[in-house]
Amino acid sequence: MSLIIYFFTYIHIISSRTSDAGEKMSDKTASLLDELTKERDAVNTRRAQLPEEYQAQSATIGLALSGGGIRSATFCLGVVRALAKNKLLIHFDYLSTVSGGGYLGGMLGRLYQKNKDPVAVQDALARDDTILLAWLRNNGRYLIPAGMRDTSLGIAQILRSFVAALFLVTLLCIAIAGIAISVNLALQGPLDLRLALLPAAKQQWLMTLAVPLAFSAWMAITYWLTLSKWPFLLDLTVGFILTVAAAAGIYFMMCQYAEQTDFNDSLFVTGALGLINIIAIALAIGCPGKNVAQFRQRLTLALTRSLTLALAVLLLWLIYCGGWALYLRFHSSLLIVPPTVVAGVKIIWELRPLKLLATSLANKSPVVSVSLLQLADILGFVIMIFSLLTVCAAEIDFLLCKAHTLNISQTMLAWLPAMLTLGIAGIFALFCYGKILIPFLNLSSLHNLYRSRLERAWLSVANYGGGKNKRFADNPLDSKPSGKLNDIHRVTDHLPGDDIHFNKYAPHRQGGPIHLITCCINQTVDDRTGNYNADRKGIALTLSALGVETGTRLPGPVVNMKDATLSHWIAISGAAAATGMGSRTAPGLAFLLFVIGGRLGYWSKNLCPVKETATTKKPPPFAVPALFAEMFARFPGRNSKYWFLSDGGHFENTGVYPLLKRNLKTIVVADCGADPKRQFDDLENLVRKARIDYGIDIVFHAAHSPHFTSLAQLQKGGELPPLLRAKIIYPHCNGQPVLPGTLIIVKPHSLKGMGLDTLSYAGRHSDFPQQTTGDQFFDEAQWEAYHQLGFQAGSAINREMLL
Repeated sequence: MSLIIYFFTYIHIISSRTSDAGEKMSDKTASLLDELTKERDAVNTRRAQLPEEYQAQSATIGLALSGGGIRSATFCLGVVRALAKNKLLIHFDYLSTVSGGGYLGGMLGRLYQKNKDPVAVQDALARDDTILLAWLRNNGRYLIPAGMRDTSLGIAQILRSFVAALFLVTLLCIAIAGIAISVNLALQGPLDLRLALLPAAKQQWLMTLAVPLAFSAWMAITYWLTLSKWPFLLDLTVGFILTVAAAAGIYFMMCQYAEQTDFNDSLFVTGALGLINIIAIALAIGCPGKNVAQFRQRLTLALTRSLTLALAVLLLWLIYCGGWALYLRFHSSLLIVPPTVVAGVKIIWELRPLKLLATSLANKSPVVSVSLLQLADILGFVIMIFSLLTVCAAEIDFLLCKAHTLNISQTMLAWLPAMLTLGIAGIFALFCYGKILIPFLNLSSLHNLYRSRLERAWLSVANYGGGKNKRFADNPLDSKPSGKLNDIHRVTDHLPGDDIHFNKYAPHRQGGPIHLITCCINQTVDDRTGNYNADRKGIALTLSALGVETGTRLPGPVVNMKDATLSHWIAISGAAAATGMGSRTAPGLAFLLFVIGGRLGYWSKNLCPVKETATTKKPPPFAVPALFAEMFARFPGRNSKYWFLSDGGHFENTGVYPLLKRNLKTIVVADCGADPKRQFDDLENLVRKARIDYGIDIVFHAAHSPHFTSLAQLQKGGELPPLLRAKIIYPHCNGQPVLPGTLIIVKPHSLKGMGLDTLSYAGRHSDFPQQTTGDQFFDEAQWEAYHQLGFQAGSAINREMLL
């Protein structure tokens, strides 16, 4: 029976068509010029809100705040306050943020939009006595601001996500184990159930495996027969001889490696293979000459699929044999093993001391630092295999030892695994192709927990004034006389005015900068060709009031963003722990993160779908169902109906990337990504992507100023000047040279003249100021050390450097 199923499956495979790999450029020259004009108009709108002495500024400059969690946000706060104190913050036309830099960027944008006076915002940020500064200092532990009570609330949400993920994984394991058991029962034939559940003889599995392998051979032979000049009968004769030879080889293999053989089965296999061969040759001979190249490509695709099917048969065999072996050893105790083991992994994962220890080891040992992600990837595969085998053993245990108590007939029991598989397949089909799965995955992740914490601690600073739902009674930019801090709602309270709809968020209209928020569209599979994307595994997604831009494209109109808020996009931009992590995405790691519920990523509808024309091919509704995409890291990418979004640092962490396409004169970047070994990974990634994507060269200068150091000096360590400088060499535009730009880097490191408290903190913590990003719970001393270091470093920037 299985041979007949394979036969008709292959008939379908050989007629399959390859996907269209071509992609037409959607960005025409005229539209590019229009978008540039819109950007210039937005910059002019911003400057029109400023005093006259600032409106004449000719240079366009940008500020980039990098990823790095609370460490980055706190250091960047110091840098921004230093720029404000030097009367320079108001000069920045663009603000580009990634991950932790977005905490501060969103807060800054809300202050500009609410106060409507950019000079007043700048002056207030320069002061040391504001309510705002006290509020941020008190909320360094923004993830668990209420201590144990907030921790218990977070644990409840984490456990809810964990149970949902474990339920889905268990269903999938039951379905796969059911297939393995059903195939084994079919190969055994009509026997007593206890005998039929014994692993089928080797030759029966080998015979089943022989069909897809033989079909693969026919596909390879047919590839060469497209050049054949032989008569049709001669082709059939050669094919028949090869078929007989293959069947004889299979029969000989069965005699050598199996205890017994069935000659009738061998004849049946021979007949099936012969028919497949005749069809393959007929298709090859009947193929019109002008379609030969396309047909060869289809043959290669069919060969790939048949080999994949052969591998699937082999894996089902191994799963069943492994499940049977575990059943014989452990029996019914297996029913509780998979959830117990996975729960144990979850508990270990959530222990903060172990997280910090692992990160510390990674920072100190180059061997460990390279392999930690690989070990997590391997652990994910181990849990995946272990879950499959134990669930398979549990199903066998149920069929043999438990079902008789339910008075179920043997015939019904024999069909039970197949019916379970079909039922679960129906559930998954309902989930995957209805409007259920995407909201379910988003709600079962930790996105909303993370988003709410950022909203209350950072973005709520514009929610002030009279009224019940106002967090602050007074403007947070005011000074903090005694008693004013008592009028603030607790950070644990949810208030409607803390957030703002993203379509209404436009700080540049009130004199603030144009805020660019960068996320990462995960893409492990090229949705044009179906090929595996082995390098970047992601594309930049940048959002602003000007629209949405992907990769090197300029902003375009936004769709599918009806209910999105600012906190929603700030949280996605900082979704560091996700099943998709750009170039670090791995299937085992994705499965591990999925099963323990440690997911911050978010599924979003395509924000800029390609418009259909008469010549464009409509993409499938969703090529890879989202559930399996997350479990096994198979993300389709930019042209898919849905995007899986994660931390912008998974593509480019400094935030400079979207500013480069705008040819700015000066870019200041706070490079706060974890770099304990001073390897400059984020700067290296920026330089490489700038050259590949934009044709822009970034060349670092030697230090020739008391304010600047060099990469070589930073690698040696010690107390050094606060800044780095590089030259941005833009490519020619319309054959004309473009004036070079300047990149000023503020990177956390020890400085001369640090305050006593900062110096003392650094003395007690040798990894300061490059402590692990995994530590998102800053106490007062830690918060103040990073804030003051950023303030001291940013104070070195002056007007001559920018303008």
